[in-house]
Amino acid sequence: MRYVNILMAFVPLAIVGHFLEWSHGLLFLFSGLSIVPLAVIIGDATEQIAIYSGPKIGGMLNATMGNVPELLIGIFAVKAGLFTLVLASMAGSIIGNILLVLGFSIFLGGLKFKQQTFVKEIARSNFTLLFFAALSVIIPYAFSRAAAGQPHITDSVNAFSLGMAVVLLVLYVLGLVFSLVTHRNVFVEHQAHVEDEEPETPKWTLKKAIVILAVSTFFVAIASEMLVATVEDAVRQFGISEVFVGIILIPILGNVAEHASAMIMAVKNKVDISLEIAVGSSMQIALFVAPILVIFSVIIGTPMAYVYTEFQVISVLISIAMSLFVFQDGKTNWLEGVQLIACYGMLALAFLFL
Repeated sequence: MRYVNILMAFVPLAIVGHFLEWSHGLLFLFSGLSIVPLAVIIGDATEQIAIYSGPKIGGMLNATMGNVPELLIGIFAVKAGLFTLVLASMAGSIIGNILLVLGFSIFLGGLKFKQQTFVKEIARSNFTLLFFAALSVIIPYAFSRAAAGQPHITDSVNAFSLGMAVVLLVLYVLGLVFSLVTHRNVFVEHQAHVEDEEPETPKWTLKKAIVILAVSTFFVAIASEMLVATVEDAVRQFGISEVFVGIILIPILGNVAEHASAMIMAVKNKVDISLEIAVGSSMQIALFVAPILVIFSVIIGTPMAYVYTEFQVISVLISIAMSLFVFQDGKTNWLEGVQLIACYGMLALAFLFL
């Protein structure tokens, strides 16, 4: 039994606490902790369905379901008008994936192997994709700065945000078509190169996997709604900022399954896969989750400006530059993992005291 399953106890506690009207600080903690095991179960169910469906549908399902907890939290936060929390969680996911997740992956792998190597071309292609994540952060910020002081600036920024979201979402869909349809053979060949294990056999029936996925997603939605409903009172009670919750806490809670997978792959001396998991998750945030939330905000009549703060933009760029420096030579060691973790720690401290 995995230790994370112990946290399932917080699912009924959060629901009972909601009906008994416990303090918002306690409900915030319980609902946040309940998301962790549910996210892991969603990951398990998705993997089981992917075994039955094959690489094409399975890859699309993994790409879509990987960030369901963050997407649901974002949807409820947009409905509540907590745009600061939404944008902070998007930036925090990118930063966390390429600093904290990759840092711990390299560190843990480095404790077992003195030096780990990987194909530099694969790393280069992944960081080329991260360039688009950087663009999705830089361009809206630069536009808002350039348009400052102009008449109807709010309408202009909102219209630009919607247009940017549509472009990013189209790019995401085309990326799926490229990897899963038109250039599927390249994808399969690469998987065969990095994954030399025997094909997996399903542990659950397809019906069981679908039911578990649906039920887990339902409870994540409930926990996400409670988390968002209590966040404002919780930050006042605990003396932390809404930005810190979005940048640090929500990405860790929502992506725990992917984080664990990346670290396990590194311990198995498969840093290529760890890199792809971390970068892939960042890409899903930048090109799928964030655009969906912007479009959703327009649909419900409360447009969200897709503009990050100056320090969030700088933090994302620092994260990408630092991880690129570590992965540029085709080999890693545990000290480089510590350096990535230290960089994340410094940024987390900055956001804590902002």
